[in-house]
Amino acid sequence: MSSEPTRAAALDQLYGHLQRTVGVLPSESALSLVHPAIPQARLHRGVTLPYRAGDPGDITEFFDISYWVVGIAPDAVGACFDHVVRSWIEAGWPTRTDRDAPPRAAFTQTPDRFGLSVRETADHYMSLSGSTPPFDPGGPMGAPFPESIGHLF
Repeated sequence: MSSEPTRAAALDQLYGHLQRTVGVLPSESALSLVHPAIPQARLHRGVTLPYRAGDPGDITEFFDISYWVVGIAPDAVGACFDHVVRSWIEAGWPTRTDRDAPPRAAFTQTPDRFGLSVRETADHYMSLSGSTPPFDPGGPMGAPFPESIGHLF
């Protein structure tokens, strides 16, 4: 029996990690596949890909999705980026950033092996991406990821 999570469980957990991260941002912010200022840059509903961690016999897969962070003013993007990174560090998740000035990116991995990244563009937009740990193929997909993810409260 595999120790990998089921596809449905992995997707549910990833959704929770994305929701937790947007929850540390101002209440008017949300995650969306479409940014109102750049509708031509619509993001897709995620993709399932082969994992293959160097083992040709590995048939596991992982899921990856990206969202725009919307509802924050361009001059607040830098502070929101910093707040997301700080929340990951405070959670005890190993986090790294790639530079000190825009465009910046930061990456973390949760203890349950989910990957999250936040990116700040030179044009003052921000995106949040997430990926699952590997899971065995097959099984129910669960509900598709929504067009947007907002605050719980």
